[in-house]
Amino acid sequence: MMHIERNRPLKPLTTFKIGGPAREFVELSDLNDISEILSYAESYHLKTLVLGGGSNMLVSDNGFDGLVINVRNQGIAELGDNQINIASGEIWDNVVKFAVEQGLWGIENLSRIPGRTGAIAVQNVGAYGQEVSQVLVNVEVYDRKTNTFRTLSNDECGFSYRKSIFNTTEKNRHVILSTILQLSAEPKRNLSYPDVKKRFEGNPEPTQQEIREAIKEIRDKKFPFPAESTQGNAGSFFKNSLISSEQFEEVESNFKKHLPDYLDRLLKYKPSSFIPHLSSHIKIPSAFILEACGLKGFRRGDVMLNPTQPVVVLNVTGKATADEVLCLVKEVRAIVEEKTGLHLYTEPELIGFSAEELRGYGFNEEEIARYTG
Repeated sequence: MMHIERNRPLKPLTTFKIGGPAREFVELSDLNDISEILSYAESYHLKTLVLGGGSNMLVSDNGFDGLVINVRNQGIAELGDNQINIASGEIWDNVVKFAVEQGLWGIENLSRIPGRTGAIAVQNVGAYGQEVSQVLVNVEVYDRKTNTFRTLSNDECGFSYRKSIFNTTEKNRHVILSTILQLSAEPKRNLSYPDVKKRFEGNPEPTQQEIREAIKEIRDKKFPFPAESTQGNAGSFFKNSLISSEQFEEVESNFKKHLPDYLDRLLKYKPSSFIPHLSSHIKIPSAFILEACGLKGFRRGDVMLNPTQPVVVLNVTGKATADEVLCLVKEVRAIVEEKTGLHLYTEPELIGFSAEELRGYGFNEEEIARYTG
């Protein structure tokens, strides 16, 4: 039986600790209620927002003018053959903890990533050499277009870097209810990431628990964990740049002109087999770009780029507004573009903003379509 609340504050339900109220709000614990809830929204022509842990979003100061569905179903079940089925309301880091305790390999490098499991497939979450798409078998969803429960395979999810059909081509069509992962009882150590590799010098075969603890320590030095931080944040705010070989040449030229002290570090990201006009996309970490531009610790009022990991935008005082955040982001992106020629794309979902508002904050039409589509 659904219980609708009105004008429910969203600020305490997000890790950024920012945002106005939801016009209407309902908690979803019993999956059998999903059809009734969505029918209610359709009857009253309400936009809907599916809310999990609130860790990868920035809510407008005006809130959300529609129905917020807070997914709270729980449960982790072992299915045999090293597969686990996870309810969308489960805290993701608890899932990783469970897998490690059971000796199931494949997601230990994804420790300490905030949020609930329902959001993991949406972003194709990845860190330290692992991506969820590498182990995801399928997701159970409620399809709002056909009003049916469906199971979507890994291929049907359309995964790429930080993307899936759930945040691109079929955004808002599906409500993810559970996720099945294929893990391994055999050790599959991934120590390729520089910080992890350095951590285990002299110990080439660390235990799974040792890897999890190392990842937690590494992340905690760089990222304030949103669920525990006294400085609200949404995790990484800026995506890493994936650019073509031609674009890399332009960036290299801009570094020579504006940031010569960082040129050698930039060139480390150029593949050794780099062939102009033929090479595939090259990844440049946004943390490096922000550091090179002198933006570590960049602050405006209540908002600041994390001094240790500048891709994280901090609500330093707990009193910041969404407007303050996006004004800082606009200024930061303008500085980066002027010095490097790169346009830094943002990672969190921006909730409750109009196209006109986003245009005013410097978002391009591609981004506006993503956030308002």
